[in-house]
Amino acid sequence: AAYSQSLRFSCFDDPFLSVSVSAPQGDSFVNIGLGLVNPDGRSAGSRQHGRSIPRSQYGRIVQIPSLPKMSKAVAVEICGAMPGAYLISVSEHGNFDYRLTVSGDDGTRSNEGNETQPVNLHADGDRMCHFRFNFRMAKGKVAIQWLDNTGHPLAFAEFPTCESVPRA
Repeated sequence: AAYSQSLRFSCFDDPFLSVSVSAPQGDSFVNIGLGLVNPDGRSAGSRQHGRSIPRSQYGRIVQIPSLPKMSKAVAVEICGAMPGAYLISVSEHGNFDYRLTVSGDDGTRSNEGNETQPVNLHADGDRMCHFRFNFRMAKGKVAIQWLDNTGHPLAFAEFPTCESVPRA
C-alpha cells in the first residue's frame, strides 16, 4: 500500500496530536510537504532536520481504515505530544484547494477529550507557509488554538492564513 495506518490506532494512553493536509473531500493525497516543530524545538515531517520528535511518524496515511478512499491525508502524528506552541510548515506545489487540520486527543479514550481545528486553504504555486497553534491539556480535555505569527491567539472563528516564508 502507498500509505500507512494512522498512529492514533496504536497510541491509546498518551496525548495524541495529528497535523494533516488533505483534499477537501479526503479522496486523494495532496502534493504538499508538511513539517512540524514542537515546543522543545524538535521536528518531524518533510525536510526534517535536527532532533526528531520522539514517537512521531510522517507520511501518507488513511485516517479511517474502513473508508480508505475518503480519508486520505499527508500527516505528522505524535504519540505522547507535549503541550505548548507548535510551528507548522506547509510546502505547497500547485494550485488547488486543501484542508489543514490539527487534531488532538487526551489519551483517555473518551470522546470529550478530543478536539479538531480544520482550516480551508488554497495552494498558490510553489510557496512555503507557516502556521502556528497552541496545544493544551487540562481536566481531561485538549484545546487547540490557532496563533498569529507573533504567537498571540487568534480571535474566536478567526482562521490562520499563509504566513509566506522565503525559500531557503
